[in-house]
Amino acid sequence: MQSKKLTDQRKGLIFVLFLALAFMLYSCGGGGGSGGSSGSTATGKASLYITDDMSDSYQQVLVTLYKVEFEKASDKTLVTAFEDTQGVTYDLTELRGIIEKLGSLPQGSYSKVYLTLGEGLILVDNTGNELNPTFDDSNAWTTCSAGKCTMEVPGAANVTRNQQVILDFDLKQFTYDATTNKVTAKIVLDADGSMHEGYFEMKSDDYGLKGIIETIDTGRNSLVLRILKARHFMPDSTSLTVTYDGSTDFDCDDDDGKSACSISGSADLQVGMKVEVEGTWNGTVFVATKIEVDEDDDIAYTPCTVPDRSMTDYSALKVQPEIEVTGTDPYAFDPVDYTITVSGETIKITKETRIKDETSGTDRVICADSIPSTSNKIEVKYFKGQDSSGNPVNIAYEIEFED
Repeated sequence: MQSKKLTDQRKGLIFVLFLALAFMLYSCGGGGGSGGSSGSTATGKASLYITDDMSDSYQQVLVTLYKVEFEKASDKTLVTAFEDTQGVTYDLTELRGIIEKLGSLPQGSYSKVYLTLGEGLILVDNTGNELNPTFDDSNAWTTCSAGKCTMEVPGAANVTRNQQVILDFDLKQFTYDATTNKVTAKIVLDADGSMHEGYFEMKSDDYGLKGIIETIDTGRNSLVLRILKARHFMPDSTSLTVTYDGSTDFDCDDDDGKSACSISGSADLQVGMKVEVEGTWNGTVFVATKIEVDEDDDIAYTPCTVPDRSMTDYSALKVQPEIEVTGTDPYAFDPVDYTITVSGETIKITKETRIKDETSGTDRVICADSIPSTSNKIEVKYFKGQDSSGNPVNIAYEIEFED
């Protein structure tokens, strides 16, 4: 994730309405004017963004957004700035200090804002404990029915060009009642954006992936990537199809320090390579603008045939805090069930689990049937999820053994 020093350290989910310059929205006549026309009020639009700069209390906060509406001050009619009938689910922890575009809003005077959210949300604290509360509608500003909640945000906003209008989904004002399993949320309107300066605007090509190539389809200019890490969005599966074309830049990872790069095009890609991908993501298709191949010594990888299970056999995967243990025999490995027990957690290994062995002279990526019998240090990265029967399971996506 890109780093940005924020001038405002308040915590919360922010919807930003960044008004585009009016001359960009005018008709083509008159090209270079400064845009002082009185018609700008009718034609100018704001851009709607989403962001988050929340506290460190939670590792994940998942909410689903369906609609954002602004009420006109003149006649109380509603203007829809964003809508998705299926709902868009955001992990707010992936949006710290970033504004991401959602939609647009005409200039004008507005008296209220209404947000429609999924009634349920997911909180995962820093110990990996998952909570599944619902929004509390016993307050005056929240109404819930049929699995959705509408939250009213009072306050006037006179939307003009070059102005930011911000809705602060302020997590500092969230309260969680463990007895009722309810969350009370309050959203605050910052009508001129003065309280939220310095947030980074994420462009359409600021999405990133790191992973291992599972398959390559040269006929369709695409590859399937087993995801190790995603930047600025949350994939809904452990593998993702990436497309590329003649404009895609192919190169080596700058961090490798190679004097020459052997990667110059898609023909140089191979199954098992670890790559970093930058590009655009529209919720369905990831189009690569740049693919960098990691040529470190540790990229040697052979698709494993054991154990006979896949990450795709499990659902509702949620990343957990990494487990790191040092000492004598810090883990127990079951070579029959292919599970590893660390710090009281029994974690399943799949054929996609990336296992790195640094206990010998040469670092190598291994399969589960080659796990070292002893190691002085182990690091495990894993998901909590469910099997096909709905039973809770732990699934490792990366294990590292060190001396």
